[in-house]
Amino acid sequence: MAIDQVIARLRRALMLDPTAFEEARDDVAFTPMALAAAAIAVFLGGIGSFLWAAIILDSTGDIFVEATILGSIFLILLMLAGIAIGYVVLTQIYKEDVAPDALARVMAIGHIPFALSFLVFIPGLGFAFGMLAVALMFFYTIFGIRAAFPNIKPLRVLISVLAAFAVWAMILPLLTSPSDAFAPGVFVFEISEDAFEDFFSISSIDFNLEDIFDTE
Repeated sequence: MAIDQVIARLRRALMLDPTAFEEARDDVAFTPMALAAAAIAVFLGGIGSFLWAAIILDSTGDIFVEATILGSIFLILLMLAGIAIGYVVLTQIYKEDVAPDALARVMAIGHIPFALSFLVFIPGLGFAFGMLAVALMFFYTIFGIRAAFPNIKPLRVLISVLAAFAVWAMILPLLTSPSDAFAPGVFVFEISEDAFEDFFSISSIDFNLEDIFDTE
C-alpha cells in the first residue's frame, strides 16, 4: 500500500468508519503498517514522558532511555501480549472463529489513540490527557472488533478487550518507580506517586526516630 492509502485508512478508522476496520481485517499486507502505527503512538507517549520530566520535574535524568526507549519497548511487547490474550479469550474460551493476524490488525489500530498521551507534559492537564488516551484506546478497540467481527457478541468483545488491556495496564506500573522509570504516557505519573509515597514514608520514619531518642 502507498503511504497515502495507509494514512487515509487510519484516518477513516479514527473517524469511526466501520469499513476501515473491515478492510484492515482482510488485508494481510496491512499488518506491518497497523503494528507500526501502534508502535509510533506508544513512542509518542514515551516522548511525552520525557517532556513531562523536563517540564514538571525539571530533571530528565535517565528518563529518555528508560521511559522513551525501554518503556516504549516494554509497553509494545505488553500490548502484543494483550492482543494474544484477547485472541485466546475469543477463540479458546468463546470458540469464536477469528484469524490471529486479522484480530491483531484491528486491535493495533485501536491502540493508535495512545498517541494522545504525548500531551502528558502539559501542567494541570497532562493526567487528563493520559487517561483520555487510555479510554479512547479501549473505546476504539471495542468499536473496531465489533465492526470487523459483527457476529461476535458485544459482551464477549468487552471481556476479551478487558483481558487484553489488563495485561499491560497492571504489569507496567509494577515495573515503574522513581529508580526505574519505564513509564511511557500516563504511566509516568506512577513515578511521582512513588516518590511522593517514599517521601512521606521517610518523613514518618524520621518522626518516629525523633520520638524514640527524645530525652526531654
